Amino acid sequence: MDLFLVRDFSWVLDNFRGKRFWVNFALSAFVFWALLFNLRGYWERHRKIAMGLLVVCAAAYFAQSAYFGIYRKFVTVFDFRFFVGDPLMTVELWLEHGEKLRPAIAAVLASSMLCWVMHQPASPRRWLRWTKGGLGTAIFLLVTLNWYGAPHFQLAPIAYAGNLISAVEFNYNREDYPPKPELTYREQAADKAPSMVMVIGESLNVDHMQIYGYPRETTPNLVRLEQSNQVVALKNAVSIGPRTLCSVPYMMTGLQGIDPNGVIYSVPTIFNYAKSAGYNTALITAQDFQWRNVDKIFVDQDMDHFEQGVNFSPDVSVSVGADDRVVLEKGVKPWLHRQQGGAAPFMLVVQMSGSHTPFSRQVPAEMKQFLPEENPNSINAYDNTVWYTDLVLSELLQAVRAQAPDAWIFYSSDHGEHVTGKGGAFHGDFMDEVTHNSLLVFPPESAFEIIRAQEQAPVSQADIFATMLELMQVEPVSPIDGMSLLQPIPDDRLRVVTAFMKTLHNDPRAALIFPDRSLYEVDFERRNVRLADGETVIPYTELDADYRAIFDRRLERQEGIE
Repeated sequence: MDLFLVRDFSWVLDNFRGKRFWVNFALSAFVFWALLFNLRGYWERHRKIAMGLLVVCAAAYFAQSAYFGIYRKFVTVFDFRFFVGDPLMTVELWLEHGEKLRPAIAAVLASSMLCWVMHQPASPRRWLRWTKGGLGTAIFLLVTLNWYGAPHFQLAPIAYAGNLISAVEFNYNREDYPPKPELTYREQAADKAPSMVMVIGESLNVDHMQIYGYPRETTPNLVRLEQSNQVVALKNAVSIGPRTLCSVPYMMTGLQGIDPNGVIYSVPTIFNYAKSAGYNTALITAQDFQWRNVDKIFVDQDMDHFEQGVNFSPDVSVSVGADDRVVLEKGVKPWLHRQQGGAAPFMLVVQMSGSHTPFSRQVPAEMKQFLPEENPNSINAYDNTVWYTDLVLSELLQAVRAQAPDAWIFYSSDHGEHVTGKGGAFHGDFMDEVTHNSLLVFPPESAFEIIRAQEQAPVSQADIFATMLELMQVEPVSPIDGMSLLQPIPDDRLRVVTAFMKTLHNDPRAALIFPDRSLYEVDFERRNVRLADGETVIPYTELDADYRAIFDRRLERQEGIE
């Protein structure tokens, strides 16, 4: 009933091959079975509770079926928030666009079956009831609160309950960090404030991009756009971190540098600033954004729309996200279309699956240009991912321009990648192929020369954030490390690349990047610094005081560092 009445046969065909679908569905089915096992006899012993459960069951099935009939997915955390904010509008929208008969049939059938179960005699073995209930509760928490749990792959009532729990926790503030500073919210955006899109790529190596000088035609669309003065490829950009779980949070908070004490949890995100500036906000990612609870940093009351990889594919994992072009067609374009004619500008962040290993799994077979792919991580396989990213970016640009001709679009990969195998595992080092990054700006025609003037400037991914704030006409309420690309960038600017932050790795190392991209590597655990020649090592205390000051401002509470 859940698969073929609440949902439909075509949805099942699209998803039944995904291992994530089967894991979530099987576990939530066990939870439901454990619940039913323990509800036997409730009609006689707990009549009022039983009647309340019937109402709850009917409501959950009705809501999930009605919502799926319109959006082809289950109710989300955002829908609970929307309903609480305006229940009457929710009902009006359903009456205008929603199905009536099928949700009613689903609700009646579900509550009827539950009623029949509650009329059955309870198990005489109390220990068995407690065992089933305890195990069912543990698995319920696993499928609803674990990062691998995807609610729309679960049974309807389990998914409903899980998202309801998440909605209750929606405004949760981390008690171990200071609260974010207060923002002043405008009723409408500033005059001429443009719409903006930040695209975060994945593991893209500039040395394999035609627009950066690679001899192979891996980015023909970007080259064409560059020749027609529609994009500027900044040549001296560096990533903020060598790994996704540090670079992505930094890109959306405007920070760079070490963060051993969790500053990142206490500063406004790009969504907070954009909402305060009168923008409609959204995050659409091809990846699983719940991995290591990264979503907890960003998904709050100021994000109007959120979709992640599991909304587009039943087989998303840590390594392979949803197909970037599918995300564009089923997620990004429909959201952009809904912004048409709106009074407020929009601020959209798109995260791609891009060029993550294994490279061969990132591009549909029919779209691959460079063959044969000798192995999953071959050069040909990697170059196919670059070509595919180029295609998706060009189509995204067309879609954005169709809705907002003067919008700004920014692209930067989260970090580079070891394509030739020369570097360390998992691109955790500071080699140039990891730290040297792509940074593409698609400005409106009126601002093209301003951005082209920065083509050789020493810039950082953090500068996208600072530029967007200036375009919103918003002043930061807490310090940021980026510099606006609309203003001159100092020729002697120093930048920092690091994974020393409290998200996952907390790797106590950092690279101080000079304008020519030579670097000092600082090891905070050993308290030493490897200089640019790669051989000379000095104590941290002997490092130039101006350089130390860049790190010491965030080391004050870190034990063992003076």
